[in-house]
Amino acid sequence: MGLVRAFLFLCSVSLVVSAMPQRTAPQVDTLLSEAGALVQAGKLQEAEAATRKILTTHPRNAEAHSLLGVILDQRGQTAEAEKEYDAALRLKPKLVSALSNLGVLLAKTNRGAEAIAKFEEVLRLDPKHEGAIFNLGALYAAQGDYKRAVPLLEKAAGQDPRMLFTLGLRLAEAHEYGDAVRLFQRTNELRPRTFEVLYNLGLALYNLDRLDEAQQALTLASALKPGEPEPYYRLGLISSAQGDTKAALTYWTKALELRPVFAEVNFMIGEELLKNKLAEKSVPFYEKALEQSQGQLVYHLRLGVANVRGQRYDRAREVFTKALERYPDDANLYFLLGYAARAEGQYDQAVTAFRQALKLHPDMPDALANLGYIASQRGENAEAETLLKRAIELEPKSFPAYHDLGRLLVKLKRYEEAVPLLTRGVELNDKDPGVHYQLFLAYSRLKRKDEADKELAEFKRLDEVNRHGATPLMSTKDGEALPPLPVTAAGDSAKPRAPKD
Repeated sequence: MGLVRAFLFLCSVSLVVSAMPQRTAPQVDTLLSEAGALVQAGKLQEAEAATRKILTTHPRNAEAHSLLGVILDQRGQTAEAEKEYDAALRLKPKLVSALSNLGVLLAKTNRGAEAIAKFEEVLRLDPKHEGAIFNLGALYAAQGDYKRAVPLLEKAAGQDPRMLFTLGLRLAEAHEYGDAVRLFQRTNELRPRTFEVLYNLGLALYNLDRLDEAQQALTLASALKPGEPEPYYRLGLISSAQGDTKAALTYWTKALELRPVFAEVNFMIGEELLKNKLAEKSVPFYEKALEQSQGQLVYHLRLGVANVRGQRYDRAREVFTKALERYPDDANLYFLLGYAARAEGQYDQAVTAFRQALKLHPDMPDALANLGYIASQRGENAEAETLLKRAIELEPKSFPAYHDLGRLLVKLKRYEEAVPLLTRGVELNDKDPGVHYQLFLAYSRLKRKDEADKELAEFKRLDEVNRHGATPLMSTKDGEALPPLPVTAAGDSAKPRAPKD
């Protein structure tokens, strides 16, 4: 409401002149004009004395009560000012100046709904009233009603590029990117080749996934100010989203040349390298990002994840443990700590961490699935089955839970029950060799030879692909591998922040 209130206050001052009486005696008209001039000159004490003198001889003059309301309002006497506006409207219910200035007062005293009603009434009486058009639009915007706010605010802005640009910024901050783009484009037509306009236009287009247009706007912005690192950072985000790793890294390297302390860029380079399965190379960039911005939880998370991907589990646990000193109530950190411990085979530590995650977040399917896996490894079959079924109930697309529950049932010789679970696992992740191996076992025991042969062949094919592909997350045994990290642990690296003033 800060911006809204500032404009409302300015409008209340400008309305003093337009509030001059229209059908009063010439002498009163002159006296009111003189009092209004004193208000405009900032001589409020003299203006108040002059207006009260008018009311002494003309107590039923609505315009005088309205003017006194403006004076008292500007002197901070809002309760007394409201009484004067009310007095003016009792005498003349359709007095536009009193209605408009009362709307300003109501807005300033946090009575938005009442203020909106007053400005709506003003526009019914005077559809071209500039102050009411802007103020009503500002109040609608403050309530998040941009459908009604934007047309009014655009009308108030007219062809003023400064106001159009400011309105575009406010809309972008409210994630109303479509309207923001239109206003930035209008501003660009009125004031072309302006860095701030093109830069924010690029951001808004990016948030609409109009990547080619965003790239064009940001490229123009970078040409206007080649020493500014921000456009290169955003251009890198666009290239990354387009799958062009080489271009993304080139832009981000340029941004770091211009601003060596740029945590977001270091973080994004780490993300791009990790996305391309270069976990070890990503680690130094995550570390640099964390060094430059300790307050970002996601930097801790991703540095630890990169170490897990690189099978540096002891280092990952150090990262997560240290992060918990700063964020002791974060369930994801406990989950990841348990995940790294499980990868090392440190089941006691893993169980402790997973249980702490569940204490903070009781319905965390990934923690339940991992506890179920460990319980099955320890022969605690009944508990494992309960945990895995609960994980599936909470997350019907949890591949690890289907895989591990199916594997457990195969171990317990409950083959008929295992097959639909493992089949569902294949639907969720047909590239995992382990689930095909477990299906092979189940079909073999059920003497369904053709299906068993098909699953065995697929297991061998995928196992061969994995042997000659990227380094697996951990060594495999009978097609088993540590499940992928959950999406909740991955962090958010896609969208730029809303533009600032």
